Amino acid sequence: MMDDFNKRWDDYAVYLPSIQKAYAKAATKTADKNRDLPNGVTLKSLNFLNPKSKLWNYKYGLYSVGQFRIGETQGDIVTNRDIKQTIVLGDSGGFQIGKGTLAGFTALKKCKTAEEVCTAWRGAEGIKLKNWIVNWLETNSDYAMTLDMPLWARSKPNKDTPFHKCSVQQLTDLTVENLEFIKRNKRGNTKWLNVIQGDTPKDMKLWWDAVKGYRFSGWALAGNVGWRGGTEAVLNQVLMMRDEGAFEKGLDWLHVLGVSQLKWAVILTAIQRGLRASTNPNLRVSFDSASPNILAGKFEQVAKYPKFTSKEDSWVVSAVRVPNAKVYVDSGDKYPFPFQSPIGDKLKLSHINVKNKRFSNVRFDEVSQTLLTHHNTYVYVRAMLEANELAFLDKADAQQFVPQNLLNCLHLIEELLSSKKWKTKLTANKKLFDAVDKMSKDEVFVV
Repeated sequence: MMDDFNKRWDDYAVYLPSIQKAYAKAATKTADKNRDLPNGVTLKSLNFLNPKSKLWNYKYGLYSVGQFRIGETQGDIVTNRDIKQTIVLGDSGGFQIGKGTLAGFTALKKCKTAEEVCTAWRGAEGIKLKNWIVNWLETNSDYAMTLDMPLWARSKPNKDTPFHKCSVQQLTDLTVENLEFIKRNKRGNTKWLNVIQGDTPKDMKLWWDAVKGYRFSGWALAGNVGWRGGTEAVLNQVLMMRDEGAFEKGLDWLHVLGVSQLKWAVILTAIQRGLRASTNPNLRVSFDSASPNILAGKFEQVAKYPKFTSKEDSWVVSAVRVPNAKVYVDSGDKYPFPFQSPIGDKLKLSHINVKNKRFSNVRFDEVSQTLLTHHNTYVYVRAMLEANELAFLDKADAQQFVPQNLLNCLHLIEELLSSKKWKTKLTANKKLFDAVDKMSKDEVFVV
């Protein structure tokens, strides 16, 4: 059954849950002497990358170097995995670098001008950082995203970040230098995906023209080039790339960063199907999100399965606050965990609510959050898969479970990707793309 669960993804754009460093470490432990867990369950049972897991197995994941301090290593479920039975995409940590939060990287902290930032990035500390990132990704991932400089750092909300004062041209130039560095220093242990980004059509074109010659093993779409720009923007970028030979044999992977919405799971599958039919039968499209971890760790929420219907507001993974009360602490088997999943079926609320301090609402510990993350990850993987299975049923059957606008969009995408003269049709259907973009625009979290 576990093998079938993995195989069911073969025809669909595959979801990569973002694995957090703390979870990856916790799931290597056999037991915690201070914690009560369900019978037959250890922390090690929560390693879903393990094909022998007694709970559930999933062979895909994303892991970011940005979670680590420069030079840091740890033994965990990613570094100790069976590389023949798992596929991990490594994130190069561009977000943390752009924010200035990457632990141990201090070269940019005293820089006051764009020129100083560029000089520091090219200096000894910057070179040391790039060496470490490339080696980490070559060691720990099957696919890896190239190190792109953050165009989003130029926006007003990021005025305190190191790269805020840099121009688009400067950031693009630094990115090209990073690509040259990877080209010179990669060892062949991982397949590199060249990251494409841009906040405006002009910036997208500038970036693409600068980096498109670095054809490693595929591509990753970020910023407004990815889902944040909307369906029309993604299709425009993908079709333009296709016309320039970006998906030829050997360029077999296309990743879209930071996607947690169900509608995008099926939109990306439609793109995968269209590109496989017209260009490259081996192409794999993937997408990732950290939502399972964020819900569990930051909000202490549990993900709920969607009830797929033809109504647009049904296509969302909602979440509720986990029951949190003093009465559940040390309550044994009295109160079952009220949410279904392989781990959820075994849990009691006493396994989650473990702290009993007077006048405190804090009942959960790190193990509680690890258990919740495992549940949430399963829910997201299953929901993304079932969304795809329903959306690509025969038309009459699919209409029962999928909003009509979304179905129309999926059929149109496959038509566009089979055509060489696509620009007019893409523009003519802007209203449809806009309608789909408005559908479940933000995940609904019930606190």
